[in-house]
Amino acid sequence: MAWLLEPGRIGLLMHAFLLTLMISAAVIVASNLIALPLAIRMQRSTGRVRRIILAYSFFARAVPVLALLFGLYYGLPRLGIFLEPVPSALIGLIFASTAYNLEFLRSGFESLPKGQIEAALALGLSPWRSYRTVLIPQAYAAAGPALFSNAIQMVKGSSLASLVAVDELTAASTTLVAETYRAIEVLTFVGALYALIATAIIGLQWLYERSLLWQHVRK
Repeated sequence: MAWLLEPGRIGLLMHAFLLTLMISAAVIVASNLIALPLAIRMQRSTGRVRRIILAYSFFARAVPVLALLFGLYYGLPRLGIFLEPVPSALIGLIFASTAYNLEFLRSGFESLPKGQIEAALALGLSPWRSYRTVLIPQAYAAAGPALFSNAIQMVKGSSLASLVAVDELTAASTTLVAETYRAIEVLTFVGALYALIATAIIGLQWLYERSLLWQHVRK
């Protein structure tokens, strides 16, 4: 596979790998940051606000991510709105990923005993401090495996960005396969790079769960 390590080819792959890392990290961080306040809002709201959040969650999970990306990149120009490839991919992937993280966190909150928030308030904690110190850590502990799994799915889902002209790993592999006709070697190498990112996320999950176990033992 020495031919794959030639400067032009390995440079193309490394640039695509870094772009994939950037997109994946941005989607994972942003979707978690947006999902948390929405999940808390669902616990504290009824009526219209709750229905709006539920409608968003249903729509974002029901519509294929590819359709979202095509709508942003190819559909919006018909309305006079033009987005570059990377922003289109980020918006679509974050929109979809946030809905899944929202549902995981909502389940995490709803799995907690109802009396915990009442006990925290009875101890004189403000609602915000009750969530920050009591409920949010427990909700993340309950939803942790699902959130990490969704992070891995988003890394793999970033490959869809190649269909809206983003030069990430999948796009780079397509270019190299067309150039060299060595699909097996190229796809194996690119698959290993995706696996490397997924392994790092799984490692972070292991460390997170070990820290939770250590905290439990100390108590």
